[in-house]
Amino acid sequence: MAKCKFCQAELPEGTTLCPQCGEVNRDEKKMTPGKTALVVAAVVVLAALVVALVYAGMNVVVTSEEQVEAAVETVAETVAETEAATVPADGNPDDETAKGTYTASDADVIAARDTVVARVGDKTLTNGQLQMFYWTEVRNFLSSYGAYASYLGFDTTKPLDVQTCALADTACTWQQFFLASALNSWRNYQATAAEAERTGYLMDAEMQAQLDSAVENLEMTAQMYGFESAEALLRSDVGPGAGVEDYQHFLNLYYTGSMYFSDLCEKNTPTDQEVEDYFTANEEAYASSGLTREDKTVDVRHVLIMPEGATSENIRTDTFEDAAWESSRVKAEELLAQWEQGDKSEESFAELAMEHSQDGSASDGGLYTGVQEGQMVEAFNDWCFDDIRQPGDYGLVKTEFGYHLMFFVDSQPIWMESARSDLISARANETLNGILEQYPVEADFDKILLGFVDLNGEAEEEAETEVQAQAQPAAEPVEGDSYVWIVAGVSAALLAAAAFVFYRKEEAI
Repeated sequence: MAKCKFCQAELPEGTTLCPQCGEVNRDEKKMTPGKTALVVAAVVVLAALVVALVYAGMNVVVTSEEQVEAAVETVAETVAETEAATVPADGNPDDETAKGTYTASDADVIAARDTVVARVGDKTLTNGQLQMFYWTEVRNFLSSYGAYASYLGFDTTKPLDVQTCALADTACTWQQFFLASALNSWRNYQATAAEAERTGYLMDAEMQAQLDSAVENLEMTAQMYGFESAEALLRSDVGPGAGVEDYQHFLNLYYTGSMYFSDLCEKNTPTDQEVEDYFTANEEAYASSGLTREDKTVDVRHVLIMPEGATSENIRTDTFEDAAWESSRVKAEELLAQWEQGDKSEESFAELAMEHSQDGSASDGGLYTGVQEGQMVEAFNDWCFDDIRQPGDYGLVKTEFGYHLMFFVDSQPIWMESARSDLISARANETLNGILEQYPVEADFDKILLGFVDLNGEAEEEAETEVQAQAQPAAEPVEGDSYVWIVAGVSAALLAAAAFVFYRKEEAI
C-alpha cells in the first residue's frame, strides 16, 4: 500500500488524500495551471439568456453583479456556520455521494480514460469525457462568481473533496456537487444532441466547419503557448485523463445540442397575444410582486443646457445667479426654435443633443432608454410620465441641473416584456423536460475517477499576471508556464447565437 509523502501514513487504495494529515499526494512533476475557454464559452452562452443555477433548492439567476451579491447574501449565514470539512464517509451508491472522494492518482485516471461511467439510452460517457464536463462545471462556477466564491465557502487552497458544499441541500462536498452538475449537464447536452440526430437536424455549414477545425486550432494554441501538444494543454486545464477526442466530444455535443434546442425554442416564440394571455393568467401573482399593467418604461431624448458657469462637477453643490439661469433658458429656447425650423424628427434632435447637450448622454444623441417612473428628478419624470404623452412630443423642462429640451421617443409596458421573458423560459423548460423524459441517465459512480488540478496555483499566478500586465505593455505569448485560454475556433458571437438554458432537475442523478 502507498504511503503519504508528508507523514508516511498508509494511503487508502485509489486515493491521493492522506486521512491522517489531510495532504494530497501528487506527482512531483508540476502541472501548469490554466484556464479553459470552454468554461468561459459556457458562461458567455448561458449568460446570453439566463444562467439558471439551482443551489439548495433555490433558483439563483446570475445576470448582474448586483444579483451575484444578492446570491452571496442568501447563503452567507449558512457558510458562516459550516465547520471545517473532512472527507465524508461513502454515501448513497446511486448518487454522487457514493464515494467520499473521487480523486485518484494521475496514472489511475489516465488508465480509466475509456471506462464507461454513465449512459443515456445507447449513448455513453467515458471517464475521460467526464473530465471535460466536470472541470467545466468547476471553472464555470469560478468564472461566474469570481471573488465571491470564497464567501460561498469555496476555498481554492483545499482539494474539493475535503470541503463541504454549503449551497447543497444535502451533505456533500464541492467535488460531489460539481460531479452531479457535470453529469446533469452531460445528460442535457447528450439528450438534445440525440434528439437532433433522431430528427435529422443538420448544423449550418459555417458552424460545422468551426467544429471540424477545433482540434487543429487547439494544436496551434498549444504551440503558441509553449506546450508540447494539445494533450499537454488539455492536461493543464482539465487535469489528466482527457484527450483531444474528449475535447472534440464535448464540443460536438455542446454545439449540436444547443443549436438544435435553440431552433426549437425559436420556433416556439410566443406571439403578443400569447404573452398577454400568460400575463392575464398570472396577473395576481405579478401584482403581488408589484407588477401591474399600468407600469411602463419610456425612451426619451434630451438636450441639457446648464446655467452659465456650471459643470457636471459643481452643478450639485454650487449656487448660480439668476442671470446664469436666464442665460441657459434663452439658449435652450433658441436651440429648440432652431430645431423646430427643421423636420422635427428624432434623428435631427439626436444631432442637436450630440452638438450641444452638457449631459453624459450627448454622445448617444441624448437618449435614455428603459426609464422607470421615479428614476429621474421630479420635473423630468413628470413630463415623461404624463398620461397624455405621445411619441414625437417635445418641450422644455427646468430641473435643478438646468433646462432640458425634451423629445419623447416611446413607451413600453413593463409587464409585457416580463411576461414574455417568463413565458419563453417556461416553454424552454417544458421543451427540455419533455426531451429529458425520453433519456433517463444511468451512472456507475463506482467507476468514476477524477484527476487533480491546482486551482490555488492558478489563482496565485493569475493575480501575479494581472499585476505584471498593469506594469508593462502587452507582449507576445512566451514559452513556459502561462495561462492559456483554449481556443475552440468559435467567436463569442457564435457562442451567444447558440445560447439556450439548461435547467437542473430536482431529483438527484
